[in-house]
Amino acid sequence: MPSIYTFNLEEDLAEDHIENKLAYEITSLSAAQNTNINAFVVQASDTGMLNNAQGTPTTTPLSSAFRHIANYYFSSTAGTTIPVSHDTNSTTTLLRSIQVGRTTMDDGIVSGSVTAVFAFGTSGNNTFVDIPESTLTGSLGRKGSLVLQGNTANIVGTVFYDTASLIFHGGTGATYFLTDSTSGFTFGSASAGKVVCTQLSFLSLNILKRSSYFCRALNKQFNYTNNPTAISNQVLGSITASLTSNPNTYITSVGLYNDEGDLLAIAKLSPPLRKNFQSERIVEVRTDW
Repeated sequence: MPSIYTFNLEEDLAEDHIENKLAYEITSLSAAQNTNINAFVVQASDTGMLNNAQGTPTTTPLSSAFRHIANYYFSSTAGTTIPVSHDTNSTTTLLRSIQVGRTTMDDGIVSGSVTAVFAFGTSGNNTFVDIPESTLTGSLGRKGSLVLQGNTANIVGTVFYDTASLIFHGGTGATYFLTDSTSGFTFGSASAGKVVCTQLSFLSLNILKRSSYFCRALNKQFNYTNNPTAISNQVLGSITASLTSNPNTYITSVGLYNDEGDLLAIAKLSPPLRKNFQSERIVEVRTDW
């Protein structure tokens, strides 16, 4: 074959970013556990232990989890308080959180796709949705407000889309997430004295990165073969008569090389592409990762 083709990155490389969106709907504790989704309540002074996705205690103190959330998500230097979502002039030492595992969220949650239904004691069917920020305002990427559906002034929390974290740290009236920590925070059915998520749905974000390389074979290129069967006389180095004058060859594979000449990938053509001195061929090679 002729020498390795050198790409003109301005002409021969095109990049696309495709977003695939998958819907998830959680309606029970077991469904949440199976998809690695945690729901928990933490308090700055709580000495209990955080539960894992299977509902069993871990060795992580709830107060330690609160400080982590306060410092990481809200840049709290105190580590023992965070702002109340509907009244940022006030602070709280208690929050409720839903954390979606990486295997479920993929690259994050699609903004504007969250719907969560909660029961506060026996009062059920309180539906909350997310309103995305129009601009990035922090170092944690995309985020939005969690609000009561039909009353967007009642902000109950913050959703961080890139880490798939829903933090409930506010609310007023019957939809008050800052009620005592003993009421807990789980998935399941409405229960007296409990704060329960009865339904959660969202779209996960899966960003597929794709590069398309356009490999050009000009009319004078790739018209011969290195296959040893093409040599008719080993001593003279002559090739078979069918490959003289205006031969016809068939391109079956395209190789992608780095600057050092190392083969990185091979693309197979089906069917093989006919090539001669009267033709020019362009092959698009797509790589997804």
